[in-house]
Amino acid sequence: MLMNVYVEYVILDNFVLDTLLLWAAAATLGIPYARWRIFSGGAIGAVCAVVSVYLSGVWLYLLKAVCLTAMCVAAAGFGKKLFWYILLTLAYTFIAGGAIVGLFGLLRINLYDGGFYEMKVPLFVYLSGIALTACICFSVVKYIRHAKKIVPHIVKIVVKLNKNYTLTGFCDSGNTLNFEGKPVCFVTKKFNGFAEYFARQTLARNTVSIPVSTVAGTVCVPAVDGTVCACGKECSVYLALPAQPCTTEYNVLLSNEFSGG
Repeated sequence: MLMNVYVEYVILDNFVLDTLLLWAAAATLGIPYARWRIFSGGAIGAVCAVVSVYLSGVWLYLLKAVCLTAMCVAAAGFGKKLFWYILLTLAYTFIAGGAIVGLFGLLRINLYDGGFYEMKVPLFVYLSGIALTACICFSVVKYIRHAKKIVPHIVKIVVKLNKNYTLTGFCDSGNTLNFEGKPVCFVTKKFNGFAEYFARQTLARNTVSIPVSTVAGTVCVPAVDGTVCACGKECSVYLALPAQPCTTEYNVLLSNEFSGG
């Protein structure tokens, strides 16, 4: 019986599956990776899958071995963990293959005669849906864990500038920065009116430049005078902008003065 097999389905199926396997192995081993490298590895796997149709015997096994190595090198580069990365990717390949065979057996889809290419919905669509669901679940769990860690340290504060602003602050016992005898707090999430106020103070030359030591060296950040009420304490502070843009759930990173020094 003749059957039409669309080459784009073959390419997309193998690309999606290989990309997921490479990502799973890298995440398991904790190997730093870039998305484009993972995608590059998946593309190599898809190309080799098409080429393998024209080979058999020893040449086919040789191609698969070279393909696996090339995929892993493209995804993670050369390193101490490359050998284990290759082995884990191979292990995940066998596990995924067994899962697919079991699923198709459950659905009574003829896998060995290419029956799954006759499905109305291609395999890569199912794989993409599973991957998207797993990614969403992983992100939600990661966010909840992060929130549990910081929520106990988030407090309501009042920042006094041209008027009073009721905001949220993070009690950071590690922020020991002081300038000219005043504790320094960082505005990590801008609030209504702060940008305009800061701009006016800059034009009036009422800002100061505070040196901050970071991993990359010492940088200077602009800051304005202000007053912060938090944890039952009112203190005159400098409100500084962070050296690099950041995203936080709170507005102000407080000085350790508000957590008992």
